[in-house]
Amino acid sequence: MRFHESFGGGKMDIVNNLLFWVHLMALALGGAAAFGIPVVGRRMQAASPEMRATLLSIMHGLSKAGRAGIGTLIVTGLLIVWLKYGGFGGVNVWFWIKMVLVLGLLAGVIHAGILLKRTMSGDTASAQQSPRVGMINTLLFLGIVLSAVFAFEVR
Repeated sequence: MRFHESFGGGKMDIVNNLLFWVHLMALALGGAAAFGIPVVGRRMQAASPEMRATLLSIMHGLSKAGRAGIGTLIVTGLLIVWLKYGGFGGVNVWFWIKMVLVLGLLAGVIHAGILLKRTMSGDTASAQQSPRVGMINTLLFLGIVLSAVFAFEVR
């Protein structure tokens, strides 16, 4: 028995497992943004101008992490489906529900980024919309994770 075979299989298994690990790390980044941005956004309205600048900086950092996470999730997800499952032929309806929610989250993240830029330039209407958009994005994120559980259920 070769060394790598004693740990669960061949080189493709290692590649798939590493891709899945990167996918989970990207999910953690996305989750930090999905849950963090609404929390910070709720603090903005009652914050002093000095604190508002700090909170905007935190939101900007979370937003960048979230964008990196969602981009990585899309790339690694496609690679995993292609390499491990041989493409989209065998996916179930939950997978497609998940993909629709991913598209919704992607649109929500883009919208949140536009609102953040407007807020940073002093637009108060955008600042008031941001918490609502953040909560919608959080719900989309939760729906994605839930549908992924059913799409890739353990048998």
